[in-house]
Amino acid sequence: MSTSRRKFLKASMVAAAFAAVPNVFGPRGKVYANTGYAAEDTDPLSTYTKATFQAHLRSVFGLQAGSGVVAVTLTKVGDMPAPPGGECFSLQFSGGKQQLKQDTYGIQHPSLGNFSLFLVPAGADKKGVQSYLAIINRLPYGA
Repeated sequence: MSTSRRKFLKASMVAAAFAAVPNVFGPRGKVYANTGYAAEDTDPLSTYTKATFQAHLRSVFGLQAGSGVVAVTLTKVGDMPAPPGGECFSLQFSGGKQQLKQDTYGIQHPSLGNFSLFLVPAGADKKGVQSYLAIINRLPYGA
């Protein structure tokens, strides 16, 4: 059976796309009993639920940017639709005068420790203070 170059390239691109998305079809780490979510042992964010962040509302987090650490405050923890057995919520931070680009940043907190978070700029208020949004969307194990 002969395969054309076009079919080979298409199949290779699909395989590469699935290889680039880790942990889609099953856990690589353990399933955390308190959350029901599968995640790497080294990722503390995997154990943090909406309630975890609500307990730290209005506390200061350090956002590691190229120019140094930017102090941002967790201003809102919002509800979002989630699949049955899943969890989805938003985190809104504000702080700093210079807008940072959409990217994954190292986050530091005295109680929660260090973890990475993908942040999207959400504009500035009237005083020029920037805000950033993160979405946490977890599917139940086995979904």
